[in-house]
Amino acid sequence: MVYNKKVGKKINKIISTVMISVMLSTGMSAFYSNADEREQNEVYSYENVTVNHGDNTAQQNDSDSVGSGRMSASLFKFRGTEIKDYGKKDSSSSISVTSSKYDPRDFGYMTKIKDQKKLGICWTFAGNAALESYLKKNGYGDYSLSEEHMRWWAKGGEHNWDIDDSEGSTNETSIGYFTSWSGPKYESDIPYNGDVTQHEGAKKPANYDSAPKLNYQVLEAVNVATDKTSVKNAILKYGAVASGYYDDAKYMSSDSTSFYCDASLGQTHAITIVGWDDNYSKDNFNGVAKPSSNGAWLIKNSWGDYNKEHGYMWISYEDKTILSYTDNYSIAKVQENKGQKIYQHEYSMSSALTDRIITGANEFKFGQHEALQGVMFATDSIGAKYELYYIPEVNGTLDYNNKMFLKSGKTPFSGYITEDLNNFPLAMGKGAIALRIDNTENNQKSSIGMEMNVKNYKMFKSKASLGQTYILVNGKLQDLNKMPSYAPANLVIKGITKAFDGGKVLAGSDRYDTAIKISQNGWVKSDNVFLVNGNAIADALTSTPLAKLKSAPILLTEKNNINVNVMKEIERLGAKEVTLIGGEGSISKNIEKALADKGIKVNRIAGEDRSQTSEKLAEEVLKINKDVKSVAIVNGYKGLADAISFSPVAGERTIPIVLANSSGMYKMPQELKDSSKISESYIIGGEKSVPNNISSGLVNPTRVSGDDRNDTNAKIIEKFYPGTELEYAFVSKNGFKNENMLIDGLAIGAYASSVKSPIVLANGRLSDEQKRVLGNKKIKNITQVGQGLNSMATTELLVMNSKK
Repeated sequence: MVYNKKVGKKINKIISTVMISVMLSTGMSAFYSNADEREQNEVYSYENVTVNHGDNTAQQNDSDSVGSGRMSASLFKFRGTEIKDYGKKDSSSSISVTSSKYDPRDFGYMTKIKDQKKLGICWTFAGNAALESYLKKNGYGDYSLSEEHMRWWAKGGEHNWDIDDSEGSTNETSIGYFTSWSGPKYESDIPYNGDVTQHEGAKKPANYDSAPKLNYQVLEAVNVATDKTSVKNAILKYGAVASGYYDDAKYMSSDSTSFYCDASLGQTHAITIVGWDDNYSKDNFNGVAKPSSNGAWLIKNSWGDYNKEHGYMWISYEDKTILSYTDNYSIAKVQENKGQKIYQHEYSMSSALTDRIITGANEFKFGQHEALQGVMFATDSIGAKYELYYIPEVNGTLDYNNKMFLKSGKTPFSGYITEDLNNFPLAMGKGAIALRIDNTENNQKSSIGMEMNVKNYKMFKSKASLGQTYILVNGKLQDLNKMPSYAPANLVIKGITKAFDGGKVLAGSDRYDTAIKISQNGWVKSDNVFLVNGNAIADALTSTPLAKLKSAPILLTEKNNINVNVMKEIERLGAKEVTLIGGEGSISKNIEKALADKGIKVNRIAGEDRSQTSEKLAEEVLKINKDVKSVAIVNGYKGLADAISFSPVAGERTIPIVLANSSGMYKMPQELKDSSKISESYIIGGEKSVPNNISSGLVNPTRVSGDDRNDTNAKIIEKFYPGTELEYAFVSKNGFKNENMLIDGLAIGAYASSVKSPIVLANGRLSDEQKRVLGNKKIKNITQVGQGLNSMATTELLVMNSKK
């Protein structure tokens, strides 16, 4: 008794770089006694799609820019990867690529045969068979994966796919499912329901979301070249190649085990190629056509145990349909689930963007304290040089000029590639991962895989939005989805991250709110509060020692009006006295009146300039503490960051900070010059900031400085926090591009001094000197202060701390 299959429809579609062959077979669940009961096969052909964007023809001067040719999503097939150098023999035998026969069933590498029954979703079976074969052959285990889960994943447009149960699809769908980490799930949890179509009432499984995923995630999928050697090498190395052929009963042998089609008719059925036999007799092919030579591929089918090969079949090497399209894939690399998160905008390639040199970037909104552990991308540019970058977003715009290098290499194959990264710390919030491909060395175009809508290809609809994908044109990033020739479209660039626990964030919606958060975190109540203009940091730069002496938080205000939430915080603290830092040009009389109206006593400390204000603050410190033993000098114009770095030390040890100018001129209370009272003076910052001539007027001076503000910060931590453990480290912005950004550091200073812990200043990653100093310390509480690129340094500390 021989099963005859019911042949379904197939849509032939060529899309840009990927020749999409829509495969469908309605399965083998029914027995037919004659060919008249089979449906006629129909082939629909749509016009090819060629898209050229003609705005990018200018010669580029920036080596990091798009190349000089036309950037396009123009028609060309995936070349596939020629796999010539896999020299290993099969680990369980003497089989090699030169062997005349290889049947994985002889070595126990195959998983069970399945039956797709009446549904036209052969692509789910071919995809799962490729992954199951890879896992079993490479020692990961014997798994039966759920076609039912993949079936429903590709419906409704949630993942850009909307595939009917009788519509068919391509191997791009299953590869997109795997590489997006949407699955797979286990057959035992979500069993196949192939007897009922969606139109007949089949519903998404109730446990579609809740069922556990396979504990392995696909990292790489290689697009395999169609020559015999490459396919054999891929089978030996990866276990199987997902492919397809044109199925028609007239080309099938009488025993349904051998198939040969002598016409280039396209493909209608997805299968996996799992073995070969160079000597398989041409006489076994007794359909309407017969090959001229021996030799055939062993394929794993999805029609159940329908023939004497128990569901496997032989297709002649000379068949003109198998391997005839470019969606021939092997799973090339998996990893055990590490609890990572994948950031992505697309769920499959439908094309690729090409140019001489091309740089693309996908922007994502990253979570709290995440480190980038990998980047997945798709390309057809075998052997091309690639570079990966992180691009921060600054003031709502991606700052390409301050991109941060991640890694470089050469693309090993055509397909999906994942580059491992060593916990690159990400800024919390928006930022982009950029990929630069340069294939000029091979005198070929460079490409990055892309999702894009294609005319009449209705089962895949891109949902790309503005602010997701960018390309570099003439040295500037441009939103791909503002270009009508492409939109909606997204590049295949994915970020793989892991969040590190243990970090805390003291950050509000703005600097005023951040200061409130610090106050709420550090003080249940306080009789005293210091109030500082949120845009005039220099006035209050040296206030920390006095604030610490009075156990007072530092809050921020605008010049003329006190923020309603700031006032609420003053009331929550039960403050009886508020000290204003700065003159009326910094904090107006209106503020004094608003506080007085609440029955709060108001004091003001102000000088004619920042230097005199620091002198007056020092005098107030001396009034409260008569036993001051040290003083510190900082440049009040160029050394604001140094003052913030030193402020926790100054508060903890009651060291007044006096501001000098670049010539070394300063104003200091006479008591701080008295060698009978002062035992040590500290000069904070390098000689360019605080000149050497300042030393002559100081008692026992010691300079603490580094090459820049971050290194000076490191030197301060090294000298004044010498222990191997820190209770806290407060990571704040270093004001490198805008000194006013130091305001968060000012707000945290009094609290940091109360818990005897340093402020770590950063604008992005830690400096090498900071890593050297902090790498030797175990930090119990790592706290990010305010929003911004300092979140990168916070994550970096968390990563370093996790290894101790």
